Amino acid sequence: MTFAWPPTEPFDDREPWPRFLPGRAAAGFPAIGVGGLGHPDVMSALWCRLTLDDAQRYYQAARQCSWANWAIDRGEDWSPTERHFARWVQAMWIAGCRLVISAHLAQQWVRIADPTVPEVPGLRRARNAIEHLHEAEIDESQIIATTKVTEDGKQKAWDIEKLPDGRLIFGMGKKPLEEVFDAVSLEAIVAFALEHSDRDGDVDIQDSTYLLRPSLES
Repeated sequence: MTFAWPPTEPFDDREPWPRFLPGRAAAGFPAIGVGGLGHPDVMSALWCRLTLDDAQRYYQAARQCSWANWAIDRGEDWSPTERHFARWVQAMWIAGCRLVISAHLAQQWVRIADPTVPEVPGLRRARNAIEHLHEAEIDESQIIATTKVTEDGKQKAWDIEKLPDGRLIFGMGKKPLEEVFDAVSLEAIVAFALEHSDRDGDVDIQDSTYLLRPSLES
């Protein structure tokens, strides 16, 4: 696949794109904002809807990997190659990272809107493990990451040791269709996102587009 930046499809027939917004921007208005963004209920709903999209993407990738794992074991002519399988597992693993991050952001905003809403069990730890993975101890022979203890006794990526198995696997895990990284229930993430995906229904965003006036610049 050829990657081009900036993208030219599908709106290349609408070029040239103005570098600055026309009209009022030329008169000194620096930006366009959208009312509602920043409102806890709106942010909750936006991130919950994205979480549902990411859950779909992860689940489909996990299904493909699960099938490929079975098919390779069969050793038939139609079985995928190990290289194909590795690429699919990589895609599934990254999809899991995206899902955990978007779900955690959804959870943060929902709990800002309503602090009484319970957290999804294991989600915070899974997200922390992903965020601090670059600080972890990487065992290439086992294809896992664990908490690192530095020479001065300090712990890095310490939330990894709090995961159910005390490590983060770089792969499918034991139950990829049910759990993300064997750490958080996929069903629980989806249920949470579904429950709060319409929190913005009562937020009035009529006439919500506004221009930031020059006098409001910091």
